[in-house]
Amino acid sequence: MKICIERSDRIGDMILTLPVIQGIKQKNPQAIIHVVASHKNLKICKQFSFIDKTYKKSTSSSVFNSLTKSISSEKYDYYFTFSPGWFGLRLGFFSKSKFKSSLILKSRYNSNVFSKLGQIIFSKLFYSKSIIIKRFKSLQANKNIHQTNMMMDVVSKSGLAINENTKTEFTFTNIFPLKKDKPVCVIHLSSKWINNFYSEDNFEDLLKLLKDKNISIYLTSDETTKNKFSKIFDIYPVVNDSNSLLQNTKDISICNNFNFENWTSLINQSDYVITPESGCTHIASLTNCKLAVIYDADNSPKSIKQEYAPWNKEYLALETHDKDLNQKLLNFI
Repeated sequence: MKICIERSDRIGDMILTLPVIQGIKQKNPQAIIHVVASHKNLKICKQFSFIDKTYKKSTSSSVFNSLTKSISSEKYDYYFTFSPGWFGLRLGFFSKSKFKSSLILKSRYNSNVFSKLGQIIFSKLFYSKSIIIKRFKSLQANKNIHQTNMMMDVVSKSGLAINENTKTEFTFTNIFPLKKDKPVCVIHLSSKWINNFYSEDNFEDLLKLLKDKNISIYLTSDETTKNKFSKIFDIYPVVNDSNSLLQNTKDISICNNFNFENWTSLINQSDYVITPESGCTHIASLTNCKLAVIYDADNSPKSIKQEYAPWNKEYLALETHDKDLNQKLLNFI
């Protein structure tokens, strides 16, 4: 049996899809599973032993045509598209799979009847199974719409056996050994920290409190960091690679522009990870760290928690409007 899964969006979305892939393999050991991934999440796929082959998404029309030829030549028994948008639906249309299934998520913010209407009609016409989730109404009714559960439901309703209680078996390769003479805490400097309730000054106060904990603190960055944390970059030393990190003796330092392998190696060796809800959340969920996730109080935090909670990982969930946020994070360490 050959299966293709399209999940060509963000790192976190792919990590939440890994239990689906593993759950299928556990119930169907002989199944061959191929994944269509994005540039961002391809590296996760290549490290996951349950995936037999990966294809990379491209918006280029010539590359898309080449990809459709490759996908159609595989003659899959099942094709699943889980990412939002038209890419996966179009790819499935050309896939020549025996059974095609889609997951279409309507808005979590309102009950607009026209939301995703074109995709719904297309899927109903050309797909064997089309699962439409009215997220706004489902959230109001307190239904379980966790991303992983929804994908597993699509697989099950498509007639394919799946283990829905699986815990992801994933191991990162540490490409450098971290010196650990005291506990290590990674704090991810996403712009999602900063909003109407929490400022860079509040974050600086948090670091001052954590200094007394006798831990090593590594602040990791992304493309949004410098726009929101200019003061933090002026105060704390910046290291740009793992060699500089290993020579660093400061209690607090900024790991700036680390590549994916260095970043995941650092998280994998950490005792604590504190991060806004982001890809870092889900990277950390694959490790043995103690995890705290901060949710933006301005962006439907309850629904984000329900949909994107780390899979089978205990964690501390906090929100940016919590006046005791810093104290709770201090107690977390």
